[in-house]
Amino acid sequence: MRNDLDAICRLFREKERFLIACHENPEGDAIGSELALALALRKIGKTATVLNSDPVPGNLLFLPGADTVVFDADGSSHEVAVVVDCGSPERTGRAQAELRKCPIMVDIDHHPTNHAQGDYCLIDPGVAATGILVHRILTAMGVPIDHDIAVNIYVAVLTDTGSFRYSNSSPEAFSVAGDMVRIGVDPWEVAERVYETQSAERLRLLGRVLGSLELAAGGRVAAITTRKKDLRDFLATKDHLEGFINYPRSIFGVEVAAAFREEDAGEYRVSLRSKGKVDVSAIASALGGGGHRNAAGCTVRGSLDEVKRKVFRLLGDALP
Repeated sequence: MRNDLDAICRLFREKERFLIACHENPEGDAIGSELALALALRKIGKTATVLNSDPVPGNLLFLPGADTVVFDADGSSHEVAVVVDCGSPERTGRAQAELRKCPIMVDIDHHPTNHAQGDYCLIDPGVAATGILVHRILTAMGVPIDHDIAVNIYVAVLTDTGSFRYSNSSPEAFSVAGDMVRIGVDPWEVAERVYETQSAERLRLLGRVLGSLELAAGGRVAAITTRKKDLRDFLATKDHLEGFINYPRSIFGVEVAAAFREEDAGEYRVSLRSKGKVDVSAIASALGGGGHRNAAGCTVRGSLDEVKRKVFRLLGDALP
């Protein structure tokens, strides 16, 4: 069942126990969307458990409900699994096994690479953030959006539009964000918590990672690399890397930025960001990942040199 808002609203009214999850390595839209939905369901008397594979990033721990996220839950004790901001259930990582124990799965997402694997789906690649889809659901259900829910929806929209700088900053995105501000969200307070609260270790790590900067494809592709040792040296975790890829993308003449992060031996997480001329979701999909036209990712096996050659070749071929 695809894009049936009314059916999802009926389901949320009729069922009582919900297990909510998002993709691995979550960011603002994923966390904000699942917390907003969980808080709203609890507000109308439902049981809503947020089960994630990875911790909430440090700069998002201020979000209302972040302290209720768990990493272990019994899916068989829930009636409905809800996967938000995730191109496929497989990308929920360790949570996938428990989600599949639920009799019903709901898929709420805005990734163009999502193939609607849920029993109920609300998928719209045209919206700026999954948080906007959550807002549509709550509005259709008539659930009052209080301050805590509003903060989560605002952060979902803020982060996935790059603080309203990206091309996906639609009239609906501004409208939803404006509604959240009218409810009482303080834009400066949120921006400070999301973007301007960082540790000295993160800045030192940034210096190390920027030292790996390299250019390819005649200066139209820029890349940075983070090794496991880099994280150990600065007592950092992978969520400290959030936003680093924006530095190589900002270089004059660069069309696409890539960030390579060492995971297990012989495996690298690759993040891709485009200025608009290259559809990086197509490249990520070709490598087993997915995402959006201007922001996508995948995991690639091989040595660092092999992974870079593969990614650089695909990016070079895709450049206009």
